[in-house]
Amino acid sequence: MDLMEALNKNPEASPEEVLTAVKKSVDLFVGEAPQFDDLTMLCLSYHGSDQ
Repeated sequence: MDLMEALNKNPEASPEEVLTAVKKSVDLFVGEAPQFDDLTMLCLSYHGSDQ
């Protein structure tokens, strides 16, 4: 699964669920390669304007 698929897999997902899906996608992509850098993720939920 690529990053766009992970982000679009469940449009109703909570930010926590989205981050879990993205991390799983990254882990699958990396495979057994050792981690050599940090991974920072931020997910926001927009609920519309109050107009």
